[in-house]
Amino acid sequence: MKMDIIGKTYTLDFIVDPTMTARLDTIEIHKVCSTVTMTYFAELASRKAIEPYFESSENAIGGGINLQHKGMAAIGEHVSMIATITSFDEKILICDIEARIFGSEIVLCKGSQTQIVLNNEIIEQLIKTVYQRNVSQ
Repeated sequence: MKMDIIGKTYTLDFIVDPTMTARLDTIEIHKVCSTVTMTYFAELASRKAIEPYFESSENAIGGGINLQHKGMAAIGEHVSMIATITSFDEKILICDIEARIFGSEIVLCKGSQTQIVLNNEIIEQLIKTVYQRNVSQ
């Protein structure tokens, strides 16, 4: 991974649609953008922020997400999810995350997402181990 990545950002815009509302099972709980949707787009924006900086021999796996859902977005509203690379120590990479209603100061969520940068061969071995475990059960 290239080392001069601190401060690099990626902004992912989306429009809240009816499939993104707060639901439990098939029951709509609230007709606003769900925490699950915010988490998905936070993960996606974070991944998009780091992808241009991988070396050909490496990739990353998710290490965690911490997200505080602070505000609501209605169906039809335009949301900007911004991921900023704030830390990288040659293995652990952290992006700060913030979502706002597009063009406003209304904050919808804040948090951080962690990725673990590894050699492709190590990732493939980890995946292989998981599948071997499942086959032996």
